[in-house]
Amino acid sequence: MSSRKGARKLIAVPEEILQELSVIAKRSGLTISELASLILSFAARALHGRDNIASLFTEMTLLTDMRRLGGVIVPQKGLVELVNSADPSARDTFIKEVGRLATSIAVFAKVRGLDDILTKDIISLFVPNASIEEINDGNSGKIIISITEKPYSGMLDMLKTIATSVLEAMGKRVEKIDEYDSILVINYRQSS
Repeated sequence: MSSRKGARKLIAVPEEILQELSVIAKRSGLTISELASLILSFAARALHGRDNIASLFTEMTLLTDMRRLGGVIVPQKGLVELVNSADPSARDTFIKEVGRLATSIAVFAKVRGLDDILTKDIISLFVPNASIEEINDGNSGKIIISITEKPYSGMLDMLKTIATSVLEAMGKRVEKIDEYDSILVINYRQSS
């Protein structure tokens, strides 16, 4: 086909996706064609110049879930300052609430069958500037969290709570947590 504006080209789309789009289009007051064009137009702009497209979709899904569940995005530096300067009682309450939010996000992803979302993806919502690796050996594995700035005990406690909450919500049992200055290694096993 020519490249003139408004030119149409057919793309094969699985029937189940069309059915889902049909429901969304009807709810939105759009035709399926209008909805598909809107989605593709947005996706083209959002993905322009991006290499890891799957991680972008994962992050968008998790950020939306976080917002739906009452979470907010806080600047990392401000969060560190808040956690490390709060009185112990307020800090413990805050860390517990962050743990509950992490659990809710993980359960939400699991219940909806978002199998491509990894434990490390959810943890990274709370510490976006950390380097997080997940090594999975079948029934066991480990999460390695490396933080660029020197963490204080409050921040490390929060990271442990987040990681433990997410792992448990994903059906894993934390076996051991090792701490090396600014690195946490959380060993886990798949629960029976």
